[in-house]
Amino acid sequence: MKTIKKLCFCIVLLGELLTTCAIAQEVGWVNHFDGEPESYLITRGDKTVPVAFLTMLNVGDEITVNNKQHRIDLTLRGGTQSVKVTHENSPFQVDNTSQVPTSLNALWTWTKQQISEWHKFTQQFKSKKTGNLDSNGLTMPLLANIKGPAIFGEGKRRLHLQWYGGKSPYKIQIKQHRKLLLTQISYTSVIETESMPFKAGKSYRVVVTDAKNEVFIGGFRVVAIAKIPSSLETLQGNLPDNIRETLQATWLATQQENNWVLEAYQLLVKSKYLPAQLLKDALAQGEESQTLRGIRGYKTPNRRDKTLGIRGHKPPDEG
Repeated sequence: MKTIKKLCFCIVLLGELLTTCAIAQEVGWVNHFDGEPESYLITRGDKTVPVAFLTMLNVGDEITVNNKQHRIDLTLRGGTQSVKVTHENSPFQVDNTSQVPTSLNALWTWTKQQISEWHKFTQQFKSKKTGNLDSNGLTMPLLANIKGPAIFGEGKRRLHLQWYGGKSPYKIQIKQHRKLLLTQISYTSVIETESMPFKAGKSYRVVVTDAKNEVFIGGFRVVAIAKIPSSLETLQGNLPDNIRETLQATWLATQQENNWVLEAYQLLVKSKYLPAQLLKDALAQGEESQTLRGIRGYKTPNRRDKTLGIRGHKPPDEG
């Protein structure tokens, strides 16, 4: 009799554990919301979950919209189900029908990894202040990876760049070897160049000069399209285009010791999706402050001698 009771107790305990696991199962994320986070409430059991872009959602989570003016968009079932929660249909509870299908397990594992990386990038961005970058002088973290040259894909295309510090207006020059390819004046620290042919196997130099003649010199290497890392085999599922592009850029930015940040930035510049915009700004600020004046990007320490950069490094060789 005691053995039967123990067996029954174990079965009940196992059932409770399985239920707890089901409730804790991640199935989607917060895709978008209007207004401020305070207009919404996400509860998970007896806890409150912060409302933010790409917050992961579990089975059992309850989402409440506090007023009639706002709505929150959820993406569930591993990216294949969209739910709009308004004041009228809240509180909305994520239930078992939103679980990720087994057929999407590989894609869902990859998606969660990239969302986690996205949070790391954007959290670093939030923890910094642009003023701190500006105080370093004229800097361009997109071209300041000290572990290797920035990499850019070949083809006739526009180049998007962003920098910090200095005084407007800025003169931007792009050179290949000794040939001047472009001169552009900008009154902001963000530019989009005209369409230009970038040749694989060649290196290019970017020179930014501000109104006070402070100079930043950086460079990048161009590679064949076939050499650009791709995770498309993982992305054969039905992820919405906006999140797919954002996570693809996130993934690319983490490859080869972050040498692909410049190319990842290009993927995001035209997006109106707010998580993409946040990632774009985070990449432009740079992952770590010590990379701001690295081998491949620096401001010249002596305006009269522009052949050497910080720490005595020469500009990247140009082929």
